[in-house]
Amino acid sequence: MDSKFFGLSLCLIAALHSSGCQNIQSNTKVIASVFNASTTLQKKMIDKYAPQEILVQKNIMYMQQPSLTLDVYQPKNVMQLQPRPTVVWIHGGGWISGSKEHARGYFKLLAHQGYNVVSVQYQFAPQVIYPNQLLQINQALKFITEHAQEYHINANQLYLAGDSAGANLVSHYAALISHPDFARQSNITPLIKRAQIKGLILHCGIYDMNAFINTAPDELKLIEWGVFNLVQAYTGNKKDDAEFLKGISPIQYLTANYPPVLISGGNKDFLTDTQSVPFVKALMNQNIPVTEVFYPNSKEFLVHEYQFIMSKKASQQTFQQTIQFIQKYSPSVFK
Repeated sequence: MDSKFFGLSLCLIAALHSSGCQNIQSNTKVIASVFNASTTLQKKMIDKYAPQEILVQKNIMYMQQPSLTLDVYQPKNVMQLQPRPTVVWIHGGGWISGSKEHARGYFKLLAHQGYNVVSVQYQFAPQVIYPNQLLQINQALKFITEHAQEYHINANQLYLAGDSAGANLVSHYAALISHPDFARQSNITPLIKRAQIKGLILHCGIYDMNAFINTAPDELKLIEWGVFNLVQAYTGNKKDDAEFLKGISPIQYLTANYPPVLISGGNKDFLTDTQSVPFVKALMNQNIPVTEVFYPNSKEFLVHEYQFIMSKKASQQTFQQTIQFIQKYSPSVFK
């Protein structure tokens, strides 16, 4: 979203917040309505940059529930190419909202570069809480692997990508698949192999749930209120259980087996300093390859989810860095 719409969103939440909504169900409906309005605008903005010569297959069911579907974006000539690396995208929305189509223009840009993109829909909190979103992503990855030949996908060249809450889910899943003890502790059995994942692409994410609760900007009580409600919704009212939050924080479960990471965040997003930068340090402490894409000295106003605002120079640079990241870890495909 641009800065004007960002401000409008905050004002709308503030007005609704002051109206007396004081339970998780009603609060998350308020927040979701604003998030969805934002992503609708975002979708229209990105569509302006989307190439048209892209193959798109929509609403492919990966589980036996109509809402659990995925979309596939591919180069027009995909069948003339060898099976392609695939970016599996998990959308954001604070665990309570969003859509697999919210960045469809961005996915078309990636497909135009020669990749498959699979965008996955999952169910939302508070109706569906942790760990169900991770279990659904697990099933989606199993479906992609089992149907790789049908969709001309190289199932051994997967890049897990996510924005905001999607980056949280992707980084969490990567911790599960690279850390067997953590997977057992979480009672989640990954349905694909660690070797299939060549890298992670993380934008504006949450990696430490306790820090997310504790570092919401004091000067913006509205954001603090929103953060508290999002975490309550996702965890099933366990916002105040520090040990539980630690147990679902990817930053706590990094090993040298964790996939290489490209990570980015905007210079006007409080999550950059409180989440992304500490996550980079934790990755480096484990000698995990990391490509950090931040713009602390940029004069551009780079808000949360800035990477989708393709009119900005920084967003274009981040896109190019993403392409270079995939080429680095899938070099044989491009020879």
